[in-house]
Amino acid sequence: MIPDWLRIQMITGLQKLVVLRLPGTPPEDAIPATAQVWLEAMDRPWIKWDQAQDARRIDRAWRQLYATAERWPAPKHLIDLLGNRDPPKALPAPPMSPAEIARNKARLKELIEKFRTVKSITPTSNPKRGQ
Repeated sequence: MIPDWLRIQMITGLQKLVVLRLPGTPPEDAIPATAQVWLEAMDRPWIKWDQAQDARRIDRAWRQLYATAERWPAPKHLIDLLGNRDPPKALPAPPMSPAEIARNKARLKELIEKFRTVKSITPTSNPKRGQ
């Protein structure tokens, strides 16, 4: 079932598309049936439409379709322009205990000391070079 917000967005998008009068635009008496077909194309049981996640991408797809269509498009053209949903926001790093912070600092000091004691690194000669 198509949620109301998506139904409104689709009808609005189709109205704007009709205004463009692209070649292949359905006749005016067929627009309601055309709208129904587009709504059915968006009504897939495996898609759970979410206004917070999808409204912006649908609007973006419509705008791209208006800008690029040279003929009346099929619903597939809009669907292809949807792209993926934005990934969820990353969780914050888990807080570290004072003991973990102290352990990490000690380990960093240890590594810094190891790097300071290394005099220099010289590359070994490669016997295959110069052959």
